Amino acid sequence: MPRPLPAPGQTRRRAAVAAALALTLATWLAPTTCLARDWLIYTHSLDSQAVLIDGQLRGREHAGKRAFFLELVRELLADMAEPLAIQDVPLARGLAQLQQRDDVVLFNLGKTPERLPLAHWVGPIWEETDWLYENSQRPTGIHSLEDAKNLSVCVLNGSSHDERLTAMAFTQLKRNNAYSTCFGMLAAGRVALVASADSGLAHRLHEAGVAADRVRPSAVQLGRDEGFIALSRSMPEQYIARWRAALLHVQQDGRFQALRNRYAH
Repeated sequence: MPRPLPAPGQTRRRAAVAAALALTLATWLAPTTCLARDWLIYTHSLDSQAVLIDGQLRGREHAGKRAFFLELVRELLADMAEPLAIQDVPLARGLAQLQQRDDVVLFNLGKTPERLPLAHWVGPIWEETDWLYENSQRPTGIHSLEDAKNLSVCVLNGSSHDERLTAMAFTQLKRNNAYSTCFGMLAAGRVALVASADSGLAHRLHEAGVAADRVRPSAVQLGRDEGFIALSRSMPEQYIARWRAALLHVQQDGRFQALRNRYAH
């Protein structure tokens, strides 16, 4: 049977709700007279997933998740009419600036319990599983985090892995500013393990010049991470609302998935 047509009153109510939502989004996304021009937009660990074009960082197509993050934030800034430059900085520096200033935007950042009070969180924009990776030719035989505490583990400096394993009193953490360096050290036998997410692994190994069959996940999973856009804790709430509205808009109109398909895969 054909579905009955909605009553005229119901149609008007739906149209009113849609119009109100559109107006709200337009209001949040509209340029303001705030100091947005002074926002410092930071990302980290781009490796070769980005290229500099006319002085602006741009993601390389199909290069990995960080290329996607970069293009996603560029899209959000365009929607907010804030054509600001994005800077690639070491994660530890980005975290320090996030806590010391009131105008910092840092992406992609894991929202750990320790970091929760440090920022406003917009997202998530990514989900992934974390592992302790080992050299397939030198298996560690570990089955728990406790087994790994006295082994050499390469971590990204300042990352959630660094914070967690430091808190657990791991004694031989080797900190680097690039995952590709960690995997190069793993292949060379200079460390026993690397703490890393599963997403983007193939690209990291390619960057390190390491064959995929040289590395495998150990039996120890570190957990699942969600990545966010972090904004300085003291940033005014109306700016936080603009970022959240911009992300919602990009997710709802299909651009989020289109960018992910184009840059992350």
